[in-house]
Amino acid sequence: MNSIVSQSATPEEQKPQIAKILVVDDEIELQRLIKQRFRKNIRAKEFDFVFVQNGVEALNKLKQKCQIDVILTDLNMPEMDGLTLLGKLSDIDDNIKAVVLSAYGDLTNIRTAMNRGAFDFLIKPIDFQDLEATIKKTLQFVRKMRKKQQQLEKMYAYP
Repeated sequence: MNSIVSQSATPEEQKPQIAKILVVDDEIELQRLIKQRFRKNIRAKEFDFVFVQNGVEALNKLKQKCQIDVILTDLNMPEMDGLTLLGKLSDIDDNIKAVVLSAYGDLTNIRTAMNRGAFDFLIKPIDFQDLEATIKKTLQFVRKMRKKQQQLEKMYAYP
């Protein structure tokens, strides 16, 4: 099992971090499938999934300041769709990245999602090996960006 660990970290930082993944989808079946397909990652404390039904619930969860690393979002949901959610993410955290999971894989939806900040786009039905690889790639990017941000903050911090 590949844990994502910083290359130049202190021994305390070398401990694998649990990735907190927010899943935004109104399909209860997807929640069950994710828990089942990623049960080894969950037991190994590699992934921690948090589930909400729509974009409004996702924004509320993000405003609670719980450290979400990656968002997996559907496009079509009640109250607030995934495209609207994508447009609001940068207001909350520039470093958070979203992967769109949608049955609507037409070029217009893909381009709109990418233009609104999606990191990647996967088409349902989900290939769970591809999803795992995509989550790990996205996590690696997010953690690298957060590390750079911390380094910059340290560098420019007043004594």
